[in-house]
Amino acid sequence: MHVIKMKKILITGSSGLLGQKITDKLSGLFNVLSLPRSGAGNCLDITNKDAVHNTFKEFKPDIVINCAAFTNVDKSEKEKSLARDINVKGLTNIIGSLDTNSKIIHISTDYIFDGESGDYKEDDMKSPINYYGKTKLEADNLLMGSNCNYLIIRPNVLYSYDNIFNQSSKDNYMQHFLSWLVYSLFNQNEVKIVDDQISNPVYVPDLVNVITTSILVDYSGVSHYGSEDSLSRYDFAVKVCNIFGFDRRKIIAIKSEQLNQIALRPKNSSLNCNKIVQDLNIDLFSTDYSLKRVYLKK
Repeated sequence: MHVIKMKKILITGSSGLLGQKITDKLSGLFNVLSLPRSGAGNCLDITNKDAVHNTFKEFKPDIVINCAAFTNVDKSEKEKSLARDINVKGLTNIIGSLDTNSKIIHISTDYIFDGESGDYKEDDMKSPINYYGKTKLEADNLLMGSNCNYLIIRPNVLYSYDNIFNQSSKDNYMQHFLSWLVYSLFNQNEVKIVDDQISNPVYVPDLVNVITTSILVDYSGVSHYGSEDSLSRYDFAVKVCNIFGFDRRKIIAIKSEQLNQIALRPKNSSLNCNKIVQDLNIDLFSTDYSLKRVYLKK
């Protein structure tokens, strides 16, 4: 009798928005070891070289999904050493601990581009304008220059349905842009949203499905993923008002410069997703459709 071995998948950064959803999806399909950076149970700080090496040696993963990242763009400017330790050195530790037959799926970002043109393809010029983007580009280059079997996926502006309808607590409302926006509008707060930062935001369950498909067909390389439409943060907020029934008069359009943020943001970091659509034979979805799916979970 021929026994099919179940793939062993190790997920780093599993307490984050994407890591949680990937864990939920893959746990019923594979042998999954899901590791947050810290906690009471099993955990893994990827900046700890020995911990990474020992964990990999014991579990022997077939695939590592690296969701661990320092993603706070403004804090990256002030805590550069920590940002680089997690985003670059952490990945170095993972690469150094991978078995030759293992594969890594690494989550990158649109912020490796300068935002001057938008509709970026995978091989377009990279020129990050903030330190977070620089660390993520360094990580991409590190992985592409290694001998690893890898898949790099670059999404932008992740959002999901998590925590957006539990408005009794502030604890998790800052988890992502949509949860903050719904919390603010639910409480009838006036919100100032930039109308000059454009992206094609990603509904997390769709990204999880793409990652799952990538595993099943052993897809490798570098690919972008996002919604089929590109829009500003302000236009996204207006859509939320229209679909969720909030008062759109509470949304005030402003320019990025008015926020006085520590780090610069690319103005148009929208991603061209034609490559992954053709390679995996998948569909992209509009932001309207994705937000309606969020609302239906109310």
